[in-house]
Amino acid sequence: MLKEEQIIGSLVLDYLGLISSVIDKIGLIQKIDECLPVSQEKGAKVKMGERVTAMILNGLEFMDDRLYMFPEFLSNKLVDKLFRPDITAEMFNDDALGRCLDAIAEYSPTKLFSQIAFQIGTQFNLIT
Repeated sequence: MLKEEQIIGSLVLDYLGLISSVIDKIGLIQKIDECLPVSQEKGAKVKMGERVTAMILNGLEFMDDRLYMFPEFLSNKLVDKLFRPDITAEMFNDDALGRCLDAIAEYSPTKLFSQIAFQIGTQFNLIT
């Protein structure tokens, strides 16, 4: 019988690592953070760009779970590789994601998308 410290588990990355690396290459997290800054003084541990990235990854997994189940979605993922080493799945709770969606709604989803799409288009010479 195995002792508790001998039990082996596994975490998956699948294609989410590829998507995460593209998000990193285009600087999506930083671009979102420029538009939707989060106050570290109020105890925020996860940036708005990281929250949006997590929701994108969730959407690409064809999941339509409720926000309160989000940490469960990330529980078997390599969260430290997808984001940064000091982030855990529990940090993407329904309160954090709800505040992000509220901030996007207040900023205007169309305005946010247009600004970021234009920046990426000019950065990679996609706009002629």
